Amino acid sequence: MRRRETHSFDRLQKMTREERFIARFIAATLPWLSLRLYPSLLGLFALCFFVTACASLPFSAKKSDASTSAQLSPFSWASEAVEADGRGIAPANVTDETQRTLAARQAAKTAAIAGLKTRISRLTITGSQTVETAMSINLSVKRAIEKYLQNAEVVYEKEIEPGVWEVRMRAALAPVSEILNQHRITPEQGIPFMPLHDGHVPRET
Repeated sequence: MRRRETHSFDRLQKMTREERFIARFIAATLPWLSLRLYPSLLGLFALCFFVTACASLPFSAKKSDASTSAQLSPFSWASEAVEADGRGIAPANVTDETQRTLAARQAAKTAAIAGLKTRISRLTITGSQTVETAMSINLSVKRAIEKYLQNAEVVYEKEIEPGVWEVRMRAALAPVSEILNQHRITPEQGIPFMPLHDGHVPRET
């Protein structure tokens, strides 16, 4: 113990005047800094916790709203979801490796979205009518469903080989049910006839 004290004293003696001044300054200000920074750190921690909690609220609310909408929907399939796989290959004329990856991934997503649209189009509205019937009669329904599918969830994706990509996407059916309800399409009422509103007049045959 005495050797250690002697060693520390020798190191202190070897310190220059500037080093001793810096050491004394740190020793004098450290308690003051601790008192000043401790409340700030607590406040920062509380702020981070508050921001994290608030950020999770919209997602929780949205999830809760979707669940409620599915429970109140007249369609039996509203609480379910559909999935579809897509495979994309980069065009041969794209030679850049990064561009080939992006092109293949986008092609796979496009194929998966087309698969989701096919599955959704087969959903039953009435005994003889399906979502495909509604999309062919009402252009607004068709556009709303297609817009919704553009934001479908990617649950799996992988580059099989350079320029070849596979994707699996999922779409909840509650929003599809909501789209139909907004257009007054229900299992009881069926699909009301809606003429085209794009300025196109059907040709007489």
